[in-house]
Amino acid sequence: MAICKVFYNYCKENKIDLHKGNFTLSYDTNVPRQTGLSGSSAIVCAALNCLLDFYKVRHLVRVEVRPNIILKAEEELGIVAGLQDRVAQVYGGLVYMDFSKEHMDKLGHGIYTPMDINLLPPLHLIYAENPSDSGKVHSTVRQRWLDGDKLIIKSMSEVADLALEGRTAILEKDHSKFADLMNRNFDLRRSVSCFIQVQIKGFSIFF
Repeated sequence: MAICKVFYNYCKENKIDLHKGNFTLSYDTNVPRQTGLSGSSAIVCAALNCLLDFYKVRHLVRVEVRPNIILKAEEELGIVAGLQDRVAQVYGGLVYMDFSKEHMDKLGHGIYTPMDINLLPPLHLIYAENPSDSGKVHSTVRQRWLDGDKLIIKSMSEVADLALEGRTAILEKDHSKFADLMNRNFDLRRSVSCFIQVQIKGFSIFF
């Protein structure tokens, strides 16, 4: 229901007419729960796609703002998160994300550039058997950032640099360098005892 409310409000604010008519919305998912694979936002993203097609307004809702709509719906549900997962789900595949303050302040969203997923090396997906609520962790990170925690700020700045280096490594097919950057990212995660993806503050690469 949250995505329906947010979608309706967005269309109303942007003078997008929605035709009258009823629909039934249901879902199923094969994304493992609470494993950091963005299962909740995947459901919301799928629901948004249904609404765009049902009301035939996909061409009127710019792809760049759809992650914001998804995130706002999750905030309605009390879920604390960022735009990165939502951008990846909206665009699909491999995406380079520029979240510089200039773009966010001026446009209200980042600059998202799809990349050729064939540039990636073979990857394995591994997740822990003991589930956890990533929202609680994100909430802690955000609060520490707002409180001016120097370790969090320094770590996030370094993560932004890793994303820039990661893009170059991917384009140059330097898989060893890319692996080193991923390892460094996890080192940063452990250093602040929280979940940090190759994202935050400036730039992101997400796949």
